[in-house]
Amino acid sequence: MTINRLNTRMSAFSAPPFTPQPEVSPSIEHPPVTAEVTEHLSPQVPTQIQADPAAIESSADIVYLSDLPLRPVEWLWQDRLASGTLSMISGEPGSGKTWVALAIAAALSRGRAPFTGVKLKPCTVLYASMEHDSSQVIHPRFASLNGDAARFVVLRGAVSAPSVLEDALQRTHARLLILDPFDSLFGADLHQSREPRSFLGTLATLAEKYRCCILLIRHLDKRGPGRPARRGQGSTEISAALRTEFLAGTSPDAPSQPALLQVKSNLGPLALPLAYKIDDAGNFLWTGPSTLTLEEVLATRPNGAGRPERRFAGKWLRQYLQDRCETQATIERDAQRDGVNISTLRRAKFDLGVRSAKNGVNGSWYWALPSQEEPQLAVKEAR
Repeated sequence: MTINRLNTRMSAFSAPPFTPQPEVSPSIEHPPVTAEVTEHLSPQVPTQIQADPAAIESSADIVYLSDLPLRPVEWLWQDRLASGTLSMISGEPGSGKTWVALAIAAALSRGRAPFTGVKLKPCTVLYASMEHDSSQVIHPRFASLNGDAARFVVLRGAVSAPSVLEDALQRTHARLLILDPFDSLFGADLHQSREPRSFLGTLATLAEKYRCCILLIRHLDKRGPGRPARRGQGSTEISAALRTEFLAGTSPDAPSQPALLQVKSNLGPLALPLAYKIDDAGNFLWTGPSTLTLEEVLATRPNGAGRPERRFAGKWLRQYLQDRCETQATIERDAQRDGVNISTLRRAKFDLGVRSAKNGVNGSWYWALPSQEEPQLAVKEAR
């Protein structure tokens, strides 16, 4: 008998061939990828960080001194006015501040150093004022000083912002900018400590950028004790921002003999005081070196030049020094002998413009009238 059995082993191999089917990914809902997850999964890939403005403002701007080039001072007027800096002339009303500024401008426009006349390269001057009419005041004065009107540019109207000055400097290439007086042009409250600092900082930036000297004209308060920095409009921060500073004025004992005194310089030694004169016809003239001191200009003594005893002392001193120079000790001894008060004599000295110089041999001080030639003090014997 034959028994038919299912050959399961064979049927397994004889089944239809296997055909691969496309893989279908199951639908899985993923959570959103956060910054924390990204940082965890990819720690080597830096993420973009937003700059912090506060951090940028607090960063230090440093430079090694060895990396900075040496730049010598570029003088417009030797030892007095330098390119790229702020300077100022202070003085009481009527002291001749504007005349002095215009005399400086006229000389520079002609290529001459003020007072000395040393030959320089002519430069353009930019002038701004709210107090002086350009046609009736500035033009006649500048012409009398023999300035080059083609190199003198007037900025008319109020200066509403420093951007106006920058535009004018760009267009004129001026080497000297005069602001007369500077506090009235911008309407700034100079008695507030922050306003002068910001205002002068902007002016200093303009001076440095355009390599010009910005000369400020400032009115002093009424005559009184103290340095000009404490008597002018604004705080002492104004003087602190200046590289050179000047005082125009006279002594109460000699009101007809004004002088320009340098009272500050961060760039070198102080220059000698220069005397000037404004005659009745309105003509300005430098008259030479002056012996006027800062203390004398700021003195509060009453002006007694017209008093009889002062006139007597002046007449006596003029006659005494008519044809000679003499030591101060001898003059004062003879003055007392003739009934002249020594204090009055010294005030009369300023009235007459008497010069004094020290003898290098014996150390004595000698007096001489301004009309006389310079006395030969080094060879004169002391009495």
